[in-house]
Amino acid sequence: MSLALMINRNSFLFGLLLVLSFYSCEYKDTAVAPPSPVALLPECEDAIITGYTNKISYFPGEEAEVFLQSAKHINCGLGLYNINGELVFRAKATPSPQTQSSAEPWRDGFGYKSSGKIIVPPWLKSGIYYIEKKITIVVKSMASTDVLVVYPSNTINAYNPVGGKSLYGFNSSEGMASTIVSFLRPMDSTIEKEECIECLKWFPSLSHLKIKYVVDMDLDNYSSFHSKIIMIVGHSEYWTRRARMNFDRFVNEGGNAIILSGNTMWWQVRYTSNNNGLICYRSSELDPEVDESLKTVQWRNQILQYPILPSIGEDFEGGGYGLHLDNGWNGYKIFNPSSPLLEGLSFKKGDILKLPSTECDGAPIKAWDADGFPILDNEQLQFAKLELIGFDFGSRGNKETVPTFTVMQKKTSSGIIVNVGTMDWCSIGGMGNQDSGDKIKVITRNAIDKLLNGKKVFSE
Repeated sequence: MSLALMINRNSFLFGLLLVLSFYSCEYKDTAVAPPSPVALLPECEDAIITGYTNKISYFPGEEAEVFLQSAKHINCGLGLYNINGELVFRAKATPSPQTQSSAEPWRDGFGYKSSGKIIVPPWLKSGIYYIEKKITIVVKSMASTDVLVVYPSNTINAYNPVGGKSLYGFNSSEGMASTIVSFLRPMDSTIEKEECIECLKWFPSLSHLKIKYVVDMDLDNYSSFHSKIIMIVGHSEYWTRRARMNFDRFVNEGGNAIILSGNTMWWQVRYTSNNNGLICYRSSELDPEVDESLKTVQWRNQILQYPILPSIGEDFEGGGYGLHLDNGWNGYKIFNPSSPLLEGLSFKKGDILKLPSTECDGAPIKAWDADGFPILDNEQLQFAKLELIGFDFGSRGNKETVPTFTVMQKKTSSGIIVNVGTMDWCSIGGMGNQDSGDKIKVITRNAIDKLLNGKKVFSE
């Protein structure tokens, strides 16, 4: 062998070892993708038509199985992107043409063949990620953090019509809703994009905070909480009994909650035995469950003996629909400008925080004062502290409703709950609104920082 050939071969081997050793390092900056041994494969990107994963949330180091549909069989580098669209890493995958193997794919899942298994990198921070910018996964953490953000995976699945049906007749084939919807199918991302995305994109900019993320199913395990604040975002309508019990336990034991959601905790649901499906019959008679406390009906149904108001102080019955014809302001009329949550915004009583809202929650109202502002009915709630910050008018059926923005403490020993009462707080029309988006961010940050630092959140 010539000397030149030996040098070239040794240089190549040294370079290869250098690349592989670089790839095996623990990377802390998820905005930069490390070198990858799949770099020589074509990038999957547009070859992926749709797909799903075997679960919604993973711990770093866990194996995620992907089921991908493409126009043709291909070996490619599958990209994982963070919430800001930045490539995090690539892994080998083999997407291929797929056909649904189930007669009821909305119920039983699509039954695609596996396109590969990828190891979620041990260095990956907890957050919201996207496989080829199409399939959402949540990376969680067991670490103790400042804030726990709950991604509303149950509600997203409930409204998801992919495969033919959802839990709603309006977007199901033949107008007939299903009573069970599978997580093992592609998810329609409309709710995420319209009702959650502005908060999810903003949270990573709060670099002074330690934040972790979970999905609804993770709330069934109390060890998932392990944070100072739990934050409910977007549209969090479907809760299991175990999740609600864990939420109440967290608050009762001194944990704080910030609810950036509306129509919160409206329906009880269960999961299928393998956790692959979401169950909601909407009728105690149709639901075959023997235990009446587990019937999948509205939480206000007396059969469940677990109303919403004692948990979060507001409910959809009192808030209704904010964008229907009413006498409101498509936002909150400020009642209490001295609230510490409004610090730095120079609001005066009667000013409007513009916030067009679709579905809202409202606290019980006892009466109205001489200036036309509602008086909350704490005689019904029996909370240690309850304060109104702002209100709107809405409707539900033929009844006028009063969406409310409140802060409360159930007992002097319990944590504090800030409840904004609208599913649009985190939406493009809320936090993404040019007129009031920055104000909504200030209020949200005030709530987080004051609760974390033990500062006053009540005006009195």
